[in-house]
Amino acid sequence: MTNLPLWLIPLFPLLGTILLGAIAVISSGSKKGAAENIVGGLAVLFPAMSFVCVMVLSCSMPDAGIRETLCNWIDFPLLRVDIGFLFDGLSRIMLLFVTGIGSLITLYSIGYMHGDRGFARFFAYINLFLFSMIVLVLSDNLVMTFFGWEGVGLCSYLLIGFWNKDLKNCKAANKAFIVNRVGDVGFLLGMLCLVSIGGAAILNYDMLNQFIQMLLDGGHLELVFTYLTMAGVLIFVGCTGKSAQIPLLTWLPDAMAGPTPVSALIHAATMVTSGVYLVARMGKMFCILPDVLLLIAFIGMFTALWAAITGLFQNDIKKVLAYSTISQLGYMFMAAGVCAYDASIFHVFTHAFFKAALFLGAGAVIHSLAGEQDMRKMGGLLKKTPVTACVMIFSFFAIIGFPGFAGFWSKDLILEKLFSNGPVLEMSVVTGGTVNVPSGTILYVVGLATAIITAVYMGRLIIMTFFGEYRGSKESEAHIHEAPAVMLIPMVVLTFGSIFAGYLWADMLGITFFKDSLASALGNAEAIGESILEATHVNPVLFAVLGTLAALLGMFIAWRVYANKRIPTPKDSGAPEGSAAAWTFIWDYIHVGFIFPVRVLSWICDVVVDKLLQVFQWMIGAIGIILGDGASTFQVRKVRLQLALSIAGVALLVLVALFAEGVVGIPDCVFKLIDSVKSLSGRVI
Repeated sequence: MTNLPLWLIPLFPLLGTILLGAIAVISSGSKKGAAENIVGGLAVLFPAMSFVCVMVLSCSMPDAGIRETLCNWIDFPLLRVDIGFLFDGLSRIMLLFVTGIGSLITLYSIGYMHGDRGFARFFAYINLFLFSMIVLVLSDNLVMTFFGWEGVGLCSYLLIGFWNKDLKNCKAANKAFIVNRVGDVGFLLGMLCLVSIGGAAILNYDMLNQFIQMLLDGGHLELVFTYLTMAGVLIFVGCTGKSAQIPLLTWLPDAMAGPTPVSALIHAATMVTSGVYLVARMGKMFCILPDVLLLIAFIGMFTALWAAITGLFQNDIKKVLAYSTISQLGYMFMAAGVCAYDASIFHVFTHAFFKAALFLGAGAVIHSLAGEQDMRKMGGLLKKTPVTACVMIFSFFAIIGFPGFAGFWSKDLILEKLFSNGPVLEMSVVTGGTVNVPSGTILYVVGLATAIITAVYMGRLIIMTFFGEYRGSKESEAHIHEAPAVMLIPMVVLTFGSIFAGYLWADMLGITFFKDSLASALGNAEAIGESILEATHVNPVLFAVLGTLAALLGMFIAWRVYANKRIPTPKDSGAPEGSAAAWTFIWDYIHVGFIFPVRVLSWICDVVVDKLLQVFQWMIGAIGIILGDGASTFQVRKVRLQLALSIAGVALLVLVALFAEGVVGIPDCVFKLIDSVKSLSGRVI
């Protein structure tokens, strides 16, 4: 076992952030900015060093994992939190692709961001994100995880709005930040529920698992079951925000406003999988909450299906991949919802490769077309950018689950687990009585249908981008070029991962390396969950055949519909219209429905209540001053005002004296006015 400390893993990106941030500030006054070769070298060096540390620790990690407490962070009588790290099978897998793929995407960014005035600032943000993501994954307690959770949210905001001179980008960044904060409130409330059950100690993952085991062994689960269920639902609300699931998914498509490497790193490969990671990390708690598991599975199912259908309506190449990401995250949550945590993390792992490759390939296409993202203005790029085309085509085979590619092994494994682990639901019928409904069958059928739709919309992307004739202008066609080597190398490496990463867990070949590496971290939780769900054993070959047929059917439909379809010259923005827009933006409309009453209430509070309170406050203050100071309140030092008040007082006294003596009478018109008011009030009554 190596003596390499765990704190070195997050330290390197943190140093990179500080150094690159200092360079960005120092060079802000110059026209050219800092030297790109120095900044790019430093930006890649620090994540790569973290990756090397993870590799070294992985080779010598014991089965029980490595635990390390750096120091105390919070020390109150009711709350003690340490800065502690946990390096086990689960965090090892996550850190390998976070630092490894993160380093590759950072290398790619050197070419993509070439010439940008914010070059150094961009890489400072990237390193800050990697630091936050490492803290999120490596922490041994929920509070430290939440620290990293908020850190990646901040970096997402900074990078989505990186080109902040465009108001559209700023609005997209604000939307992502605010929607995620809604989910984070759920995360915080979930932690408070856990504290109310067992104190602050069970915020530590090891202590939480021991607490759950104690409840199971002692038969005391029913005493805290309601509070645990509440905690599970609230923490899952946080996961829906970070991992873009129904209903908090509207921010991710808009997040495509940021630079494409950001979409590849944060919004496809790493940050958006944080929710899946958290459910798996707390798997022992979730596995004893069948209602919460069912909620997770069906939210994932509806999200996967809705996002896949939405992907059919998009013309922006990055928006297609964004909805594809949401759909694939739905698959991961479906697997987590049936306690197949290892299968869920396996799909997280393979998805990181092929989705990052797809996004980087899309970035290379956009780069070659001088920023064009509308697929209706593409076509025929297979001959002009062959390497980029091969990267995206191989990644396409991976995401649809074509045999031999990474997605084939992970997606079909999820479908198999859905069918075998899905619980039987007891539902009431109109005629009376109950009927047993196998939820596993429902989840499997919807998952298989979603796989077909995935092949259709991804086939549409490949056909519209790389096949047929070029549909852009002649001027833009003359400037089409292949991406530089600094961009192609990471793409090719990720493509190899898209092909071969799935062979780490190939049941039909007798390879279970990935499963075995997670057994020490997730095996106990899965065993408990499968016993509660009464999982059955099935033949994996049958599911592999059905999954392959789904992929082939989707490819056939895409080719028949889009291969020879005439695509007219676009005259609009490319956003969905009509019923397609209604389907695409349905969750935005629902959000507006919740936001509008809040806006009305805030207007009432600002315009009405606040003004009334100000008047009341002024009256109380004035009365207090008058009562406190007496007549001196009116004794001001302005001569003209004093003279005017004196004359008015004398006139008032004279008038009163004349009335009293009868010298001056009250005019008749006044009496007539009083009589008319009395008669009018009598008629009204």
